[in-house]
Amino acid sequence: MTPQGPVLDMARRFMGHPADEPFSAADKKELIQSQFVAVFSPGMTAAAGPWGVSFAANITPDDTGIGAWTEAQFIKAIREGKSKGMEGTRPILPPMPWPSYKNMTDEDLKALFAYLKTIKPINNTVPKPQSL
Repeated sequence: MTPQGPVLDMARRFMGHPADEPFSAADKKELIQSQFVAVFSPGMTAAAGPWGVSFAANITPDDTGIGAWTEAQFIKAIREGKSKGMEGTRPILPPMPWPSYKNMTDEDLKALFAYLKTIKPINNTVPKPQSL
């Protein structure tokens, strides 16, 4: 945050919610239940809503991100809303708009995955979702 408002930190691009930035469901429950549909973290990388708290994923090619993912897993995650693109995993939570992205062509999804594999890997273990 700057005096002019939020500014993107390109050195942290695609790393997801910072592991060291607290954002607790316990702190947000009263807000969600009283008047707000969702509450976002200052960096817009975490959201609390009726589903609980979800955190933006690390989509850099680090092992804490999508480093070990296959192209097929990436496509399954986007097409079916499956966490880590694996059967038996939890759904991808709001506010990730995977239902819109699932309509991308195979070629576009493959190109996106290929691009993400070329960016700087950032070691950042994103917190697990929380229940309210």
